[in-house]
Amino acid sequence: MSLGWFRGWRAFRRTAGPDHHRVLVRGIQQLSLDCRDVFVLHRFEGWSLDEIAEHLQIDPAAAEARLAKAMVQLSREVEEAEAQR
Repeated sequence: MSLGWFRGWRAFRRTAGPDHHRVLVRGIQQLSLDCRDVFVLHRFEGWSLDEIAEHLQIDPAAAEARLAKAMVQLSREVEEAEAQR
């Protein structure tokens, strides 16, 4: 996977204001339930992927894939919001 989404995410977080937070909240709400669960537990609750996998009774690789999918989708939301500015 390319690290472009990561660089964009870091830049977004450094300059995040109220409008940016709305973009993130909307993007998180639009994630599939599977991806949203993993993303929230990892990013906001600080759980490891192994802990998430055990909690959700899925393979750790599946937890990692869901997190990656969520990050890609959210980075697209951020890129679209930045393009509209």
